[in-house]
Amino acid sequence: MTPEQSLGKRMHKWLLLARIPASILMALAIVVFAKPTPVSLLAGLCIVTLGESLRIWASGHIHKMAEVTQTGPYAMCRHPLYLGHFIIALGFCAASASLIAFLVVVPAFFIMYAPTWKNEERYLTTQFGEVYSDYMQTTPALLPRFNRACLSGSFDWQLVRKHREWNHITLLITGLIILAAIGFFQGF
Repeated sequence: MTPEQSLGKRMHKWLLLARIPASILMALAIVVFAKPTPVSLLAGLCIVTLGESLRIWASGHIHKMAEVTQTGPYAMCRHPLYLGHFIIALGFCAASASLIAFLVVVPAFFIMYAPTWKNEERYLTTQFGEVYSDYMQTTPALLPRFNRACLSGSFDWQLVRKHREWNHITLLITGLIILAAIGFFQGF
């Protein structure tokens, strides 16, 4: 293993460990600066639902470490799970009705997750070689490009379960309830 590969592996492990605390800090920024209203909560709920729907769709298509998934949402961008997570973060910012939360969350998301997906891409290129390299050349990283291939492939609820997306949904519901409670105690 070259020194660069060793450094890359260590950085990847650190980023994986740091994602959870970073997500907690982003959530705290949303909660601390929250001034939710009924309208902001409804808008946020719609955006969060959109983001989680994308994550479920992606979870039901991906066969991690078995193949380069290029169907469903993976036909429109290489990282639909991260895109879904970003949309969810925007939804929580909208629900909180806080510009400060938005100004904290958006840069924090990209500072934390962009290096993570870059490391994943290096790893996947090593694992799958030219297949993943070609996929990177034809499919955008995060900004989706819709095409017919989005409708291809098969969705499997067992994959969603295997990837524990239900845990994520529980956290999202809890977060929205917390924001609603904050709004209630602030008197909307």
